[in-house]
Amino acid sequence: MYPYVRNYIRACEGFGWEGGPEFKTDIVQMANKAEKRGAEWSQSRFFASLPFVNISPELYGYILDMFEDRMGMWGCFLYRNPLRHTVEGAEFGVGDGATTEFQLSATTEVGGRERRQNVYAIYEPDPDWSGDALPSDVTIYVNDVPTPAVTIDHDRGKVVFDSAPANGAVLTWDGSFSHWVRFNNDRLPFSIDNRSGAGLVTNGSVDLIGVNPPRLGEIAS
Repeated sequence: MYPYVRNYIRACEGFGWEGGPEFKTDIVQMANKAEKRGAEWSQSRFFASLPFVNISPELYGYILDMFEDRMGMWGCFLYRNPLRHTVEGAEFGVGDGATTEFQLSATTEVGGRERRQNVYAIYEPDPDWSGDALPSDVTIYVNDVPTPAVTIDHDRGKVVFDSAPANGAVLTWDGSFSHWVRFNNDRLPFSIDNRSGAGLVTNGSVDLIGVNPPRLGEIAS
C-alpha cells in the first residue's frame, strides 16, 4: 500500500459545499484583556466538507471505494478546490544566477503586501471523470517570456530550470493545481432517505483535510 495515489473521488459534490484555508493560532488572554497571539503555521491548510445529496448507489460506490482504498484517514489522494484551482501570472521566485529549483505558489495581495501559498499537486481530473489525474499544462515565464527549458515535478510543485535564471529575473507561471488531501474521519456514515424510480438514493458528507506532498517512494506509480 502506498500512502499517496494520483486519483480523485469520482462522485461530484452537491450544493452546500464548504471549504477553504485554515490557520492555527495560539491565543493567550491576559488579565487586562490584551492578547498574546502566536501563529503556529507559516502557511494555511486546505479543508473542505463535501455534501452528497440524493446520489445513486453507483455514485455512493465510488466514494466508498476511495474510502476503503485509502483506509479512512490513513491514505492521501487528490482533490480540486472548485472555487480556486488556477493561477495566471503568479510570481513564484526571483533568480539569483545560481538556483535552479523553485517551488510553485499561488499569490494573494492586500494593501500592497503579497503572500505566497505553496502549491504541490499540479494535476487536474480526467475530463471523462474516470477518477484518474492528468498532469496540468503549466507555462513558466522568465521576465514575462515563456520558457520550455524546465522540468516540472507535478507531485510536489517543483520547477527545475535547465540553467539558473539570471540574477533579478522574475519567475511567474500559469496553470492549474489540486490539493493532496485525506479523509478527516475513520467512519463513512451515509443514510438512505428516499427512492428514485425503483432504486434507492442516499445522502451523506465527506470531510477532507489538506496534507503535505509525498516524499520519494510514497506515491503509487
